[in-house]
Amino acid sequence: MTDHSGGLPIANGLSPARFAAQRAEIDRLNRDGDGAFRLLAGVEANIRADGTVDVDPADRPLFDIIVAAPHAVLRSAADQTPRMLAAVTAPGVHVLGHPRGRMFGSRPGVSADWPRVFAAAAASGVAIEIDGDPARQDVDYDLARAAVAAGCLFALDTDAHGVSQWRYAEIAIAHARLAGLDSDRVVNTWPLDRLLDWTNHRLRSRPRTTPESSR
Repeated sequence: MTDHSGGLPIANGLSPARFAAQRAEIDRLNRDGDGAFRLLAGVEANIRADGTVDVDPADRPLFDIIVAAPHAVLRSAADQTPRMLAAVTAPGVHVLGHPRGRMFGSRPGVSADWPRVFAAAAASGVAIEIDGDPARQDVDYDLARAAVAAGCLFALDTDAHGVSQWRYAEIAIAHARLAGLDSDRVVNTWPLDRLLDWTNHRLRSRPRTTPESSR
């Protein structure tokens, strides 16, 4: 479950109190499921214009997984490499969601030096999203090849806002295959223990200063 954070009111983003209530319900469902499944508590956090993420560091341990995604400054042609570098090196961020934030016929999305961003993400252990929403397809297979070359992990998903959109997973898988992506680098394919080891490690990570992030 990755509802939007409170910094995106247009999407009815959840407040910390609402996320806490959701987490309690998710924990109850996991207990009642008696091991038949594991539902992860997540959030789609907003990447602000300065690259900070709108989930307070003190609140990040509430979540099993944090997706950070841009939802503003998506029509500017200005270079936003520093913004995206800050996001992929932020402690607790697991996935860079729909990195460009583009929408076909509406907005081109973020402009950045994507090989630099992907190199920083790979160094931090942050996965790059392949968003299967047909209006997004972000990253698409062509840009995904640069992330593959950088050694990135990936997360494939639907960006579903309803059950009928779960079928968008097939679009994400198609882009992954066209990019030549090995399934072992797709976090969705991992056994639960490996997935949770990765998410827990990212939550314990500290801010990094690298040549990429300081330029």
